[in-house]
Amino acid sequence: MKSSIRAYLLSFVVACTVMTGCAQDTRVMDADMRDRIETELGTVERVTVMSTDGQEVMLDLPAFLNELQTQGKDLQLSNDPLKQEEVLFTLVLYRKQLAPLVVTVGERASQFGESTYRGSGAVTFYEWVHRLTGNGLLKQGKNNMVLSAEDLSQSLALAEKDTVYIQKVLSEAVPENEKNLQKYPLYPNYRLRIDSEERPLDVTVLTPTLISIPFGRDTHFYHVDGKLFSQLTEYLVPREMAIQPFDKLFKATAVRFEKTGQMAVDNLDLDVTQSTVEQGLAQQAVRMLKTAAPIEKQPDHVGAEEYRVHFKVNGEEHSVIFYSLHFQIDDKWYLHNQLQKAIWDLLKPSRK
Repeated sequence: MKSSIRAYLLSFVVACTVMTGCAQDTRVMDADMRDRIETELGTVERVTVMSTDGQEVMLDLPAFLNELQTQGKDLQLSNDPLKQEEVLFTLVLYRKQLAPLVVTVGERASQFGESTYRGSGAVTFYEWVHRLTGNGLLKQGKNNMVLSAEDLSQSLALAEKDTVYIQKVLSEAVPENEKNLQKYPLYPNYRLRIDSEERPLDVTVLTPTLISIPFGRDTHFYHVDGKLFSQLTEYLVPREMAIQPFDKLFKATAVRFEKTGQMAVDNLDLDVTQSTVEQGLAQQAVRMLKTAAPIEKQPDHVGAEEYRVHFKVNGEEHSVIFYSLHFQIDDKWYLHNQLQKAIWDLLKPSRK
């Protein structure tokens, strides 16, 4: 069955709609019904999107109502209800003196009342609301900002002139709908925490030209001017930390897995200079190593070696030797919890 998004948002006020089991195609909808739907849309005062963790973003009402008419193609009424784990956000239309209209939205399905809609039209609907939400997110920011460099364990409250500059850059950010993008930030893992009316916005600088903002289970990506990253390096200068042996590994240009023990891994060479994606993966592996607990001396019983991973920095290899519960690097020992499996799982998809 097919129905227009406009019809299904307002179906309970329009006789003989899909919600009552009598689906209609907008091509045969008579003029009177069209007028009634247009009238009901005119009662909408504001439209918001609620994240799965309770954050609410106001959408641009004129843009929403204007673009709504382009939705509704290839929308299929489904017997497969929208599962809770599929939900990414909830669309709420507030109306004058009437109960709000509420649509629960997932990436491949939406639900209104007891009816669930799937098909390519549901995917298009998610992408459309996702885009409008991304535009609304960036408009929420205020001038109070804290910049942190997570890999350096440093943070800084930015001065007003600096926040004004960053707000300008963010206001010009271009939303990116592609989901298969950079997952892990580049060193030193810059993050901006920006005050907003609802709750602080957490902006992760993934690459010099790509940022992300979480919205409950959903994530929004934006392209930004590369000058922002350069400016952040002036606010918090990346410096190698001498305390831990791991920090120099962030500068690795190659990572090599060597099968030397009982764990089922392949010999693998990863060229970190190939792309920012590969670089981000390698640096995420370093962050995982940093979660291990240092111990003062070699344990009495470490068991059999599982494998080795070598990080090449300035032409020199630094080797991490994994055992079931421990690993060794530069003659220092650490206690870990399944890191050998987590790091292999992280990097093995990058095999060529």
